Amino acid sequence: MGSFSEVVLSFDFTAQTPPGVLAAVAALAVPDARQEVPRLPSPTVEEWELFSPDWRQAGWPGGDPFEAEPWRHDWASWLSTSMGGGTVPHGRLVWSGWGDRWNLDCRFAWKTDPGSASDALAWLAPYVDPGFRSGRVLVGYAQYENAPRPHLFWVDAGRWELEDLNPDDSVW
Repeated sequence: MGSFSEVVLSFDFTAQTPPGVLAAVAALAVPDARQEVPRLPSPTVEEWELFSPDWRQAGWPGGDPFEAEPWRHDWASWLSTSMGGGTVPHGRLVWSGWGDRWNLDCRFAWKTDPGSASDALAWLAPYVDPGFRSGRVLVGYAQYENAPRPHLFWVDAGRWELEDLNPDDSVW
């Protein structure tokens, strides 16, 4: 049957985030009547019918045609979907007047392990705004089915990092 990872992400995009990256999540935008909210690009429409975040494990022949440009996929759908019954999914892209940044906040479940989820999301790292923090920024976590503790997602100087909080001897 496979195991599920419940994933939670919340972070601000940098002011320099390219329109194509924002388009990948633009379908999650929450309507805002304020005039100072910048216009988002049109949401990405998926061009590769076989795409799923764990395409590497699926072993599709030829791989992902957009591997070098992962933002060309419709991430909004995947960041607001639950493949498992235990997660009520949501995904929101909200303009934050404080800091003038787009904030992505989502909860979803994928039928994959935290490492594969982390690999699929790592492309976001260069676009995470560290804000006033120096050093690593916690951007989310993945709770793997029966694991006692989550796996944390960090961004440090534009690099995505996965931290497993489970002791080596934990059985799950």
